[in-house]
Amino acid sequence: MAWSSLSRTVALIVVALVATTLGGCRSSADLEVQKLQARAAYEQAIKHLSEKRVSLGLTSLNEAVTIDPTNAIYRNALGVIRLELKQPKEAQAEFAKAIEIDSLYAEAHHNLGLAHAEQRRYEEAIVAYRKALALPTYPSPELAYHNMGNAYLGLHRLGEAEEAYRAALRLEHRRVETHYNLGALLAMTGRKAEARQEFQAVREIDPSSPFAELAGEALKRLDPGG
Repeated sequence: MAWSSLSRTVALIVVALVATTLGGCRSSADLEVQKLQARAAYEQAIKHLSEKRVSLGLTSLNEAVTIDPTNAIYRNALGVIRLELKQPKEAQAEFAKAIEIDSLYAEAHHNLGLAHAEQRRYEEAIVAYRKALALPTYPSPELAYHNMGNAYLGLHRLGEAEEAYRAALRLEHRRVETHYNLGALLAMTGRKAEARQEFQAVREIDPSSPFAELAGEALKRLDPGG
């Protein structure tokens, strides 16, 4: 899954933080103060998460959302943390609220797909990934195609899974996880020569990757006598 480590989670939220603005002038000074308080809580959450203090980070994010419940970025960030904590239903609710606030929030659509996939609701996940891909603001289409391939694989729709993985690799040909998953799919369907190429690509691109070790094991299974 895309959000496999706390450091990558923090990186995503920091990117969102750069994109956050306080908006135009408000008629109410109190409302502006509340937004500043929410922003401060959000920034404190980032600090806690960067220090791997997840519980404190979650507390600060909840505070930010409580103070400013209509900020889509805070909702999305809270959903990301819920995914990290293996709470996909709670994460799904936060991503859905973020999209309700901002229907063009591409990352929230993609993350909603992840939450569905964690619950094995692959059809819903694919719909969400496609919505993210349809938005020109989405910065990582290769990630959505990769995760779409995983969802199709979960549905045993192997042809569509292969198409999605290949689309991801056309956009980012050095994605070792995608090469590995495509290799596994090809091996599953008896296309050993093509599978071997994908596994070898993994080892060539990043020999130190955990996927390189897995690819080596897969190559041995393809050529047990070699």
